[in-house]
Amino acid sequence: MIIELFGPPGSGKTTFARSLAARLRERGHTVDLILSHRPAECLPRQSRSAWDLPTQQISFLIRRLIRPFAEMLTMARHPFTISHDVGTALNLIKILPPSSTIWSLRLAQYMSRLSRAWFQASKTGHIVLFDQAFVQAVCSLALLCGVADELLILDALDAIPKSDLLIRLDAPSAILEARLRDRQRLESRIERLLELDLATSLKSSAIIDCLHELLRKAGRQVTDAASLDQSSLHEAVEKVEKQITARFSVEQRTPLYPFAPDDGDVQGILGRGN
Repeated sequence: MIIELFGPPGSGKTTFARSLAARLRERGHTVDLILSHRPAECLPRQSRSAWDLPTQQISFLIRRLIRPFAEMLTMARHPFTISHDVGTALNLIKILPPSSTIWSLRLAQYMSRLSRAWFQASKTGHIVLFDQAFVQAVCSLALLCGVADELLILDALDAIPKSDLLIRLDAPSAILEARLRDRQRLESRIERLLELDLATSLKSSAIIDCLHELLRKAGRQVTDAASLDQSSLHEAVEKVEKQITARFSVEQRTPLYPFAPDDGDVQGILGRGN
């Protein structure tokens, strides 16, 4: 079961994903949590002193720069699948091409890695939770393309793999701006070059609204959630956890085949090599 979060920057997607994963694990579920880390977000608050922060930021920044290349090298070990992953990324960029070459390259490698992680998640029998994935990628492409054409966005949504559950995180614009300013304060100058500027990030709310409406019209179920404070976070996590548990239980009880194959059939269908 694949669960995907989306929402404007600063809406609390990573915080919500961590809390939801912890809650599901407490209920006995096996959960893979796939996060899009930012160096400053990984720093424990108690260690964010003026003395320690530069050193830790450099360490996390190096890891952030190396991680995509390491993951691409891992993908290269599977030549029969890398073409599919890269093809998925290039197809989306063809539909919504960013105006910047740098962002085209960055999003191409990001979505290629995302496609690989998604394929691996689809092969598991448990819950896999992405704090952001393909719907969020479409939002980024639409934002950087500069063309808020619903038909193009709809084409992109049709081209991406579908998650089992979509969760939208949102917050008032004043809270989003305050959080983004706080995030920038914790980032180094180099880190800021890897992120959207504040004005562009705030524009994503309108695109998220558009995506939500298009998804609704397409019959996709989207659960709304909020992470404004500890109270709203706890309430939303509890609501979503109950929904996931009920759905996952039904999926586990549903027979995979309309007949009962013998052991040889199961081995032939489910066996796979890595």
